[in-house]
Amino acid sequence: MEISKTTKYIFLLHFITMIIFGAWYFVSPESWSTLTGWPDEPSTGRMLGAALIAMGIGALFAFRASTWEEVEIIVLMELIWNIVGLVGMIWNFAYLTLPVVGWALVGLLGLFFILYFYVYYEAKLKKA
Repeated sequence: MEISKTTKYIFLLHFITMIIFGAWYFVSPESWSTLTGWPDEPSTGRMLGAALIAMGIGALFAFRASTWEEVEIIVLMELIWNIVGLVGMIWNFAYLTLPVVGWALVGLLGLFFILYFYVYYEAKLKKA
């Protein structure tokens, strides 16, 4: 089954987002902390940056794929990452005083969860 153009654009948008945040966290987590007021944990920031870069590259590979079978596992991984990340961020707000930018991250995780859920649902409908 061929991947829709909408799905490809979602992969591309996710690639761009992950590379921007991933590179920023990886190269200069201190500047993120200074700019946003986020708690300063450089080693954790670099590890998160590495993970985001890897997921961004996965989204790029998915963007370049042509069939659902090639990208289904990436979509499932993105669904899990975004929902667990969303729960984790909301949980953080319950126990920590985080800056307002945290809600923007919650929004991004929620947006990508919805987009990937749409992609998954659309593909399952086409298969049925």
